[in-house]
Amino acid sequence: MIFDASSIFVAVKNKKLRILKNAMTSQLAKYELGNVVWKEVNLHKTLNYDEGLELLQLLMKVVDKMDVTEPDYEETLETACRYGITFYDAVYVQLAVDNSDVLVTEDNKLKKKIRKDVNVLSVDEL
Repeated sequence: MIFDASSIFVAVKNKKLRILKNAMTSQLAKYELGNVVWKEVNLHKTLNYDEGLELLQLLMKVVDKMDVTEPDYEETLETACRYGITFYDAVYVQLAVDNSDVLVTEDNKLKKKIRKDVNVLSVDEL
C-alpha cells in the first residue's frame, strides 16, 4: 500500500502503526508531515513546541521505517494534469499506479478525482 502524509499522520495519531508495516511512501511525506506538526503548534495551538518536536521525531522515525521511493516526475506531471490535482498529490497517485497498489489517503477530494482509475482507501477503511 502507498500512504500519503495525511494517512501516515492519522495512523500514528490513532496508534495504528501496524498498518504501516511494509507500506510505501515518498520522501515528500516527511516535508508534509513537518508542515502538519507546524500547523498543530503554530496555527491550531493543539501542541506546544516541545510536544510538536516529539511528534515530529516520531513521525520521521515512522517514515524512515517505510519503503521510501519516488515516481518518475514526468509521469507525475502528466498524472497531475490528467486528474487536475496538485503535483504533491500526484506523487502518491503515481506511486500507486506504478506499483499497481492501493493509495491510502484521508483527502476526500483526491479520492473522488482518482477513484475511477486508482484503488483508494482511508485508514479507517483498512
